[in-house]
Amino acid sequence: MLQFLLREYRSRRMAQFTFWTIISWIVLRVLSAITHAVPVVLWVFVWIGIVVAAVYYVIRLIRFIQRRLLWRLSRRLAVTYVFIAFVPVLLILLLVGLAALIVNGQFAAFLVSGRLRNHFDELKQLNRVVAHEATRIPARNPKQLFDGLQSFYFNALRHHSSSYPDLQITLRAGGQARAFYLTGAAISQPIPQPPWLSQEEWSGVVMSGAGVSLRAVEREVTGTGRLTLILSMPVTPQLLNMVGRGIGPVGIMPLPAKHGGSVDAGRGPQGNAEVSTPPALVNSKVQSDAVPLPKPRTFFDLPVLGASSLAPFRWNTAKLQQSATPVLVWVNSRIFTLNEQLFRTLGEFAGFWEQVFIVVGAIFLIIELAALIIGITLTRTITSTVNRLQSATERVKAGDLSHRIGLPPRDQLSALGGAFDSMTASVERLLVESKEKTRLEGELKIARDVQKQLFPQKVPEVAGVELYGVCHPAREVSGDYYDFLKLGADHVGLLLADVSGKGIFAALLMASIQSAVHAQFYDGHVPGTLPAAEDISPAELMTRLNRQLYASTSDEKYATFFYAVYDHRACRLAYTNCGHPAPFLLRREKLLRLEDGGTVLGLFPNVRFAQSQVEIEPGDVLLAFTDGMTEPENSYGEEFGEQRLIGTLRQALDGTPEELTEEVYRRITDWTGSAEPQDDMTMVYLRAL
Repeated sequence: MLQFLLREYRSRRMAQFTFWTIISWIVLRVLSAITHAVPVVLWVFVWIGIVVAAVYYVIRLIRFIQRRLLWRLSRRLAVTYVFIAFVPVLLILLLVGLAALIVNGQFAAFLVSGRLRNHFDELKQLNRVVAHEATRIPARNPKQLFDGLQSFYFNALRHHSSSYPDLQITLRAGGQARAFYLTGAAISQPIPQPPWLSQEEWSGVVMSGAGVSLRAVEREVTGTGRLTLILSMPVTPQLLNMVGRGIGPVGIMPLPAKHGGSVDAGRGPQGNAEVSTPPALVNSKVQSDAVPLPKPRTFFDLPVLGASSLAPFRWNTAKLQQSATPVLVWVNSRIFTLNEQLFRTLGEFAGFWEQVFIVVGAIFLIIELAALIIGITLTRTITSTVNRLQSATERVKAGDLSHRIGLPPRDQLSALGGAFDSMTASVERLLVESKEKTRLEGELKIARDVQKQLFPQKVPEVAGVELYGVCHPAREVSGDYYDFLKLGADHVGLLLADVSGKGIFAALLMASIQSAVHAQFYDGHVPGTLPAAEDISPAELMTRLNRQLYASTSDEKYATFFYAVYDHRACRLAYTNCGHPAPFLLRREKLLRLEDGGTVLGLFPNVRFAQSQVEIEPGDVLLAFTDGMTEPENSYGEEFGEQRLIGTLRQALDGTPEELTEEVYRRITDWTGSAEPQDDMTMVYLRAL
């Protein structure tokens, strides 16, 4: 150990720093014991150094445990079992214990609150009885009424005075007042009647200069006038003894005012000072003095603390309002004592569930022990298999792909040996495939760039019409094709095609169609300069393309096609629809579908296609689209559909073409819940100006 410390001191500056920090701490301790006058600044610097050194060596200890002690799988599994099996159980037990403390504590507070409410009810009932008795006393003046009521209090309650400790009784009638204790002793200062008291009956907690009191008021009409009965019982240790009997010690303490703890004083209706938070009451507590904390019955019979609050009212104020001083009520008890109170309330059969809980807990403990034994047994089988796998991994890492483990597949872990053997045989093949995949991805990227050049790079300018087209491929390359053909000064052609299938073949066929279309019109001439270009009708063009596709593609390959020629002078659109989703012609509130034409291209050799014409009015909008705009499905398998597409188009029709298409794509993405298109989505837009 000494050699290790010397080597550590010589090789690491942090060790030297730690050593001299400890020496400094020892010196300061000696000087402090001798002179008692060590500057505080020196202690601060020394303790900062100790904290830095401690953090440094804790980090090094964690790294040492990770690299050395936890290198072997068996040790890691042991630590894993501790964290998986024991730590959660321990945390659950701690949580259950904490919940038991909190719940039982609040249950104790609930019992105390209930008993305080019972005292409220007793005062109210007592006031009602006395008020009824007052109506039966044949008194001619308030003094006779007071004498009769005082005699009634003394005769009826003298044997129960212990149940009403320090009870103060105030009687008011005919402008006169009398105050006395239940024992008959007079009170010099009767409790004043507040201005806000207008109801016949009232009870509550009151904060006054004398402390916290339980107060009840009853008003009754008698032969001498209106009688007001005020019963006030201060919260004293004797009252708290009754409240906490069978539970535990109970106490109350007024807290500082919520708004800064200021003392606000006012004058009551009779000139008595009313202080919302008397300085003598703040943080002064009253607690029971004859109720001890119950003795623990077992080791698990822990003490609990319950707390609640009272919201006392201010008495001598113009309006009924609560005091700014909350009153804390606390109670100490024990878990088993509270459970006994609970089960005693619920009856003799309530203890059955306690026994059920104990039995279930014992069963859980047995299961936990069995799980520990099974875990240790499984650990040995796991470590032996992993050791062989680790050795084989080292061989493969060195480049020996011919090494085999040869473990019999007795379980899933040992079956990893067979999987490892299959893996080593496949590594070289996977490496070759990875290189091939990289090459194909590069070629797909090139194909995508090339295909982008096949789409119109610039929309032709034709008087009286606004054109726009866009394509969102579902993969790297698309099988959709759209184009704009400048056919003279006043004619423009619109093409939209959807090749069956996806991927490379569809993209190649799309490129072939694009080349064939351009060859029909331009034939090496500058676009828009061929005199007879507009003379090729849509039906004739579709017939030529159909023959070419049929001759150059397999039987199952085809393409849907929509081709239209717009004549600006005649404001007429001639079109042919070859199995393509019918484009929409939106005209004010009307919707026309351009459906005339024929079947798809490439399936049959000799097909004649029809064409139709439609007059185009200013403001008309033509929208041609592929089925990728209507067939996307949501998570329930429901398609987006043409009706939703029409509704979206009508809502966004007043915007620019870019805004319209973006709104359509956004609605489809929201419908599918995925940003990845399910199919190629292409749209062509024409607006007559």
